[in-house]
Amino acid sequence: MSVETAVIPVAGAGTRVFPMTTAIEKCLMPVYFGDTARPVIDFMVEDCALGGIERIIFVTSERGQGQLQDYFGQLNTNLEAQLRRLDKTDKIAEELARRRSRSLTYEYVVQPPDQYGTAYPPFLAQDHLRGESRFALMGGDDFVYHADGTSEMAEAIKLWKSSDSDHVIMGNPVAREEGSKYGILHIGLDGQLQEFDEKPPLERIPANPVANISRYLLSDAIWPHIEAEIQRERSGKDEHFVTYAINDALADGQSFQVHPVTGKYLDGGSFAGLQEAGAWIAAHPPIKHGPDQEDALKQDGGLRAVIQEARDSGDNRSRVDIISEWQRSQQNPNTNTQ
Repeated sequence: MSVETAVIPVAGAGTRVFPMTTAIEKCLMPVYFGDTARPVIDFMVEDCALGGIERIIFVTSERGQGQLQDYFGQLNTNLEAQLRRLDKTDKIAEELARRRSRSLTYEYVVQPPDQYGTAYPPFLAQDHLRGESRFALMGGDDFVYHADGTSEMAEAIKLWKSSDSDHVIMGNPVAREEGSKYGILHIGLDGQLQEFDEKPPLERIPANPVANISRYLLSDAIWPHIEAEIQRERSGKDEHFVTYAINDALADGQSFQVHPVTGKYLDGGSFAGLQEAGAWIAAHPPIKHGPDQEDALKQDGGLRAVIQEARDSGDNRSRVDIISEWQRSQQNPNTNTQ
């Protein structure tokens, strides 16, 4: 089983971080920690890369496409020329290495402003997913952080491989008294999703609640339900939510294995969330057991080179397995992984 593509919706207006989002896309808002910063979306893309994902489809606005391409695509020619005039060629080299390091391809789908709701992004990306039986779908303004470099995406994919479920849904364990703020996943003893409960009262919240964080690993069995949801009439503020399609799939007998995340869930969609994320990462910086992974990636030509070297040696394992072993070798450089 492989998951090659992640669909990331990032076309929202970002009203919780106005007026900043009148100039910059919400997913590109910076998380400051220590003496550096990274945009929110970068953490998610990194998790996808370390989880073996090969392609990212951003469902975005026209403005958002340009800004995302500025960060993930080719280095802006005017910026590069300015850096050369300032004799900052080291910055150019660092930036080019960052952009090459993850072995990902990026595609962009523009979401019209009148097509709003979480069911629209996968529906709009459907033509780009033809021929793929599985894909990841996730929100674009939050992420799960692991100081040890563990990939939450990789863990969820491994769970899917070991289960007989049609799909996987990731959730974040929360305190019971906080459960009414979230969509709660009611989970059976077998770890399967039984139902969604959107912001339930305390008496309906289980003892150890797990909140929906809009991260899904979906098979192509979901498509009839997404298409049916888009065709339904919704009025007022009742949008086309992907959870409606998932509820329909549940009613149709499809199964969703729940993967409670083990990392720290961080919400970058508000000013308070961005501050909390920066403070958490500053207090829990990436652990360096051996050579720094980012430095190793840059020196070795990125994940693409790691994977290609394995393929050249006859290694036919999945990308996620190859990357996981490479990570372990970086954390413990004395370990022979051959």
